[in-house]
Amino acid sequence: MTYHMDPQSMQLQNNDCVAIVGGGPAGSFFARYLLRESKRLNLHLDVVIIEKRKVTKNSNGNYHILGCPSGAGGISPRLNKILQQQGYTVPEEIIQGHIDYIWVHGRWKNLRLRVPDDMQMYSVFRGSLPAGRGTESWGLDGFLLGEAVKEGARILNGEVQSIAYSENGMPTLTVRLPSRERRNFSASFVVVATGINTRRGNGLLASIRQLNPAFVPGESRKAFIFELDVGEDYLKHNMDREIHFIEYGSKHLALEHAALLPKGKYLSVTLIGKSIDEAIFPQDSQRIIRGFLKLSHINHILPDVETISVACICFPRMASTPAKYPFGDRFAMVGDALGARLNKDGLFSAHVTASGLAQTIIHEGIDKQSLAKGYRKTIKWLKVDNRFGRIVFKVIRVAFGSPAISRVVYQSFATEFKIRDEHSRPVGSVLWKIASGTADYHQVLRTMFSFRVLQSIFVGAVITLRNVAFELLFGLKWGRPGRYPTVVLKELRQAIKQFLESRLGMALDESPDFERMYIIKIQGSQKEIMEELAKFGQPNARFLNLRFVTVRQIRGMPNQVGSTIQYKIPFIELGTELCLTKRVGSGTLLYQLDEQLSKRGKFVLDVAPTKDGNNKLTIYAAFDYKQGKTFVGRILWGFFSMLFPEFVHDVVWNHALCTIKEDVEARMA
Repeated sequence: MTYHMDPQSMQLQNNDCVAIVGGGPAGSFFARYLLRESKRLNLHLDVVIIEKRKVTKNSNGNYHILGCPSGAGGISPRLNKILQQQGYTVPEEIIQGHIDYIWVHGRWKNLRLRVPDDMQMYSVFRGSLPAGRGTESWGLDGFLLGEAVKEGARILNGEVQSIAYSENGMPTLTVRLPSRERRNFSASFVVVATGINTRRGNGLLASIRQLNPAFVPGESRKAFIFELDVGEDYLKHNMDREIHFIEYGSKHLALEHAALLPKGKYLSVTLIGKSIDEAIFPQDSQRIIRGFLKLSHINHILPDVETISVACICFPRMASTPAKYPFGDRFAMVGDALGARLNKDGLFSAHVTASGLAQTIIHEGIDKQSLAKGYRKTIKWLKVDNRFGRIVFKVIRVAFGSPAISRVVYQSFATEFKIRDEHSRPVGSVLWKIASGTADYHQVLRTMFSFRVLQSIFVGAVITLRNVAFELLFGLKWGRPGRYPTVVLKELRQAIKQFLESRLGMALDESPDFERMYIIKIQGSQKEIMEELAKFGQPNARFLNLRFVTVRQIRGMPNQVGSTIQYKIPFIELGTELCLTKRVGSGTLLYQLDEQLSKRGKFVLDVAPTKDGNNKLTIYAAFDYKQGKTFVGRILWGFFSMLFPEFVHDVVWNHALCTIKEDVEARMA
């Protein structure tokens, strides 16, 4: 159809109607942003949100959208900041869980990233499902829709089946109402915010191609989301205020990305990968769930979870590339209908596209040329971001999917956290940006290959080679997966030392020549952990079973004052002894070293409860090197200290702590 309009008519006018197809986050964001900006310019607009899902309003004035929009429901720190800046106050009833830690899993070890105190990250339900939440359950989509209504938007319940230009060039929507009656609805501008999962299977997509023949829908990929009804106690014990990202699966379950997000008593699991792409039949979902929960690295996070029911499942599409030419005269797409950031934070990209379009039609115009001038900047951002995102995730999958490379990455990360200040950790910084979604992918990729990151990775590689050599020397072997972080952050060392002093009721030396600390969380009781520590120096102990060094209890009773542990190198008859001189309560042991090889040596084992009902095992070791009284003596003692460098303790106790954790948790299972 050919039509002619004067330039003035391609601007929004007073009392013009703007129709938004879809009441999800993108549509609600757009409506609110458009109405606020138009009011600032004294422009009155009639904004109508057409939503096919049933929308209800309770006695408190809260809106509910029935059903599930097939979203993971994670609110990133960047999106939370935007919401705060835009005046949204998400009610606590909607927030299902606050996140303090992000875990990134690798085939060697897992990395824990703390959410900074000045940022917030949390989980929400988008709709009303799972059904077990009750009829009064309130979701984020309903809250955002309610905020748009407060700003002046209207809601029309119905399904838009097609859009066409009328004879005067205005877009006309064919809407099927809940009564099945069809009604034509005219608007000055139409925003398509249907998401990616609802735009297929009806005539809407075909009609958009009629409006702009150059339009090409974006590519998408299947994802699998399921909710496990695990209970709040289970989540508090196993995943308290944590989110987990895993970038690998197994030979039988090919996964590229998995996310575990706690929501109240539910655990939301999102999976992407070849095995998900190939899933066709309904029974595939149960097979995938069973296979996922049986993965050894998942079983460490979620022990005994196979007995827990699955509350709901879905196979939504996830946008992987943005649509081409998703606009024309008097219409444009936003949110997932246009595209979304790859694997991360679709709600943030929904806000970016919604605000970008609102700014364009207010300040540029509503014709194709004006949209190309203003809105194309937003579309280009999304296109470029995803192009770099594909490279970022390929690098991440290689880095964390390979045992050797992931060990180097972990060592780089651990070394930074152990010796560098909080704001000078390049590997930790880039991993935080990827995991939290707080930076665009081009920024992430540039940081990934910066000199500081590569330098840190090189240092990690050198340390890894050194550690492997000493593991071989001592005969330390790593068994099944479950190698856990034991590093203590530099900024926490003093606080931990003070905590141990309070437990012991005595001061520890302020600046010893040698000082090391290690911490590991164990899902076990204090009694179980202390029983494992009672094997210290026993022939049946799996930890500290070293080649070339004999570790044996030679006097006293295990874990009792007077117990003496001897370290001895048999070939040269060189050794030292640790004597348990103090036990405080049921979980703190203080050993003191004899004066043969060191001075003022102290070795502390402490088991203390964590907030999630588990326990943490802390090890503290410190001593001064002997100096020698003569020139020759000083040379000899200096040479001796070089034979037993500090990092040897890291190698030995890292393996020992992981072994202790494995054995305790295996018995508790």
